[in-house]
Amino acid sequence: MYHVILFYKIQHIQHPENEIKLHREICRALQLKGRVIMNEDGVNGIVGGTETHIAMYRAYMDGHRLFKKIDFKESLSTFNPFPNLQVKYRKEIITTSSREQFNLQNRGKHVSRDTFHQWLVDGEPMVLVDMRNDYEWAIGRFKGTRQPRMKYFRELIETLGDYADVKDKKMVMYCTGGVRCEPASAIFIANGFQQKNVYQLEGGIVTYAEKYGNEGFYEGKIFMFDDRMAIPAGDESITGICGNCHHCDAPCDIYRNCSNRFCNTLFLGCKSCTQMFENTCSVECKEIVQNIVNLRPVSANHVVIPHRNK
Repeated sequence: MYHVILFYKIQHIQHPENEIKLHREICRALQLKGRVIMNEDGVNGIVGGTETHIAMYRAYMDGHRLFKKIDFKESLSTFNPFPNLQVKYRKEIITTSSREQFNLQNRGKHVSRDTFHQWLVDGEPMVLVDMRNDYEWAIGRFKGTRQPRMKYFRELIETLGDYADVKDKKMVMYCTGGVRCEPASAIFIANGFQQKNVYQLEGGIVTYAEKYGNEGFYEGKIFMFDDRMAIPAGDESITGICGNCHHCDAPCDIYRNCSNRFCNTLFLGCKSCTQMFENTCSVECKEIVQNIVNLRPVSANHVVIPHRNK
């Protein structure tokens, strides 16, 4: 059994290149795989490895002057869901393509999972805003959340008009582990939303589900940007299935990559339709893959995830 940890920290790093080099050496020594992004604003990562090696990595991070007190979100996998290790520098630890248009220091207030849950129990007047992409929303979300119109997180700034009707209301945004809400809340505030009304769920869906999975208000699965594709938020007989098959509209929460090597479609497909359409997203693609040279490699059918949020 492999252990996977999701983490981030907004923290000024004066010399990120030096930290990246050291971090890469540490991860390689511990045989970890995954992705770690660093820059002057902080770190954002997800890595997997054995229980022992993940524990050693967490101990290293907890002892580091810059990375201590990180809120790690840990889950299990029957296999290591990452093909390799990437530790690199990027201009943004979460790509917004609008970094110059907002101040990352002016972010929304964090709300703990316990307070947030109590608000939901009490029917607190608030608007829930999903800061994930449309295909993440399709297989799981908090009850009452409107569907985001984003295929890429960097499109957020183009969709702010969708929230004009709730600009003066209490707003709680959420994402998988919390990191996207950091720049997202800053973007909202920079565009006229009052900071006192903008909250972000601390630790994201993963932290909330750890405690309230079966008794909470999250429905469906949690999309993950690794080879697992999704993890349960609780007992599936309780949290239910939110998605629908791309072909027949039957309840479905299993994502597949079209077997047509020239098609980049990630779609929900039930077992019956997957067999009927030979793991393709359309009749046209099914016809194309009749020529085996057009088939996507089998190993890529469930591991190539387009539209990743870097």
